[in-house]
Amino acid sequence: MPNSNKQIVKTVCSMCYCGCGVLAHVKDGKVIKIKGDPDHPSNKGALCHTALAGIELLYHPDRLNYPMKRAGKRGEGKWQKISWDEALDNIADKLNEIKEKDGAEAISLSLGSALYS
Repeated sequence: MPNSNKQIVKTVCSMCYCGCGVLAHVKDGKVIKIKGDPDHPSNKGALCHTALAGIELLYHPDRLNYPMKRAGKRGEGKWQKISWDEALDNIADKLNEIKEKDGAEAISLSLGSALYS
């Protein structure tokens, strides 16, 4: 790209389990366009509608970019920003409570595809 603040970054889509090759066009640290990577063995340059919507998800104004903790009663819509350390500590505490009360078998793990981080 002629302008030095623009670059193309080879990456993969994480919207589903396929991991299609993506060329992310980045300007001033922000993704401005994505295209399929024609050199990628899996998708050979093609991208589905979900992958193409990736920029909208990445920069959507309602996207959560940090952990939130409920600040009011359920349903009030009151939240406060907390640190990642506090969020992970809260999760660990809740999992330990469940384990102590109901046994380790009461905890299940479910995996799915990731979204952009």
